[in-house]
Amino acid sequence: MINKWQAAYEIVRYTKYVFSRYDEVADTIWLKNRKNRSLMILVDGQFEDEEIETTTKILYDNKANIDAAVDFNVSKIYVHYIDCEPFKRQFKSKALKVIHTGTDSIANVILNPFYKIDTKYKKSKPLDWYKKRVLSSNPLETYLIKFTPMTLILIMINTLIFLTNLFYIHIRDSVHITNNLGLTHHGVNQDTEFYRLISSAFLHADVEHFLFNIFAIYVLGKFVESIYGSTKMLITYVLTAIVANIVSLVFITNALSLGASGATYGMMGLLVIHLLVYKKVQKKLIFQVLAAFVVIGILTSFFSNINHYAHAGGFIYGLILGVIYNFKKVDFKIAIGAFILMIVLPVSMWMIQRDHVSYQPYDEEALRYFYEKDYTHALEKVNETFKYGNETSMSYYILGKLYEVAGDDAAAEENFNVAFELDPKNEYVLKRKLLELRKNQDFEAMAKLSEDVNVNKVKDEELSVILEELSFRGY
Repeated sequence: MINKWQAAYEIVRYTKYVFSRYDEVADTIWLKNRKNRSLMILVDGQFEDEEIETTTKILYDNKANIDAAVDFNVSKIYVHYIDCEPFKRQFKSKALKVIHTGTDSIANVILNPFYKIDTKYKKSKPLDWYKKRVLSSNPLETYLIKFTPMTLILIMINTLIFLTNLFYIHIRDSVHITNNLGLTHHGVNQDTEFYRLISSAFLHADVEHFLFNIFAIYVLGKFVESIYGSTKMLITYVLTAIVANIVSLVFITNALSLGASGATYGMMGLLVIHLLVYKKVQKKLIFQVLAAFVVIGILTSFFSNINHYAHAGGFIYGLILGVIYNFKKVDFKIAIGAFILMIVLPVSMWMIQRDHVSYQPYDEEALRYFYEKDYTHALEKVNETFKYGNETSMSYYILGKLYEVAGDDAAAEENFNVAFELDPKNEYVLKRKLLELRKNQDFEAMAKLSEDVNVNKVKDEELSVILEELSFRGY
């Protein structure tokens, strides 16, 4: 047996309807759906035909008041009589359609397939529990009760990847997943592994990082999915994560980044625009949002290497999506600007980051250790690139330098040659080759070796001087 308060709770949870009002005199619950301009009235028990007709007339006569109460023009009213013999009667006027339905199972009202699965294993709560949550005026609680499958799916994917990575790190002693799914400038640009722009948004560094982002996805995701639906929730997560990562690549070229923070900040930006567009900036909600920012700030202060560039990129793109999702509600010029920025921002950031030179993070660390003369750690880092199949031209160059230090010139030269074959534009290798040729005064060979190199884009100052000298000699 189900009562109308439980029915109201389940309908709000699994459908687009939200609580509107409770009529204490008639003891009825009103739920509204602005999108399809409908009102649902929940009533306990069975009514006679005469009472149904009287109720219909009252609804017709009071349509203007009903429209004012729900704040939109109602086109359909569903009157559901809970826990009674099934029946259905329809009435229709020019302005309003009224459908009276008797139901002995709320499943006949909630068509969401997840409802049957969920309630099969769920025990009923006391009536006051359902009543308290339906009547709650707290916007946070209102959206948290909504069933949001896409949010749960994203949480499940994040959790599965995190646990798998945890197994590899602590059981298999391998960082293979982190290396192959994390965001690196070198991986995206040199290796054209564009999947990293989204795969990194499902990967986390440690338990604290994972739990923080999962909490943010759960809360913010429920808001976004409840308001905009599952499809737009997924689009928001994916697009803001990708754009956040592109922005990150503009500023971070020699480190590995991972985490869903860019996407969570994107959802936050979207919600900020929603609140402004619908003028729902209540004092209580402002306090909750500020509290959320404070909590996020405190929690992130415990994490090292916070990628603030990704946070900013995700948040800004979330603002843009918020305007686009609500383009009918905003000024035309603002909407056009948002559509333009939607394309211009990621494209311009992509072009900027493409001009940067980068090395994969392990190569960068190995090079740093080498210059610090910590050859043992430098070799360990180079070996890790080979262990996980991530070796690059730079890996062979550093290995060659290590052999050079060890006095094995033949092995050093062999690795330098492999490095040059893999990437003739590797500035370290190219500089070494050019210096060798300059010793022999072979300027023609130097010119041939560097003919495709743009001196204006060279980062190494010594190499730039060599190329300018070559140009001065007329080559």
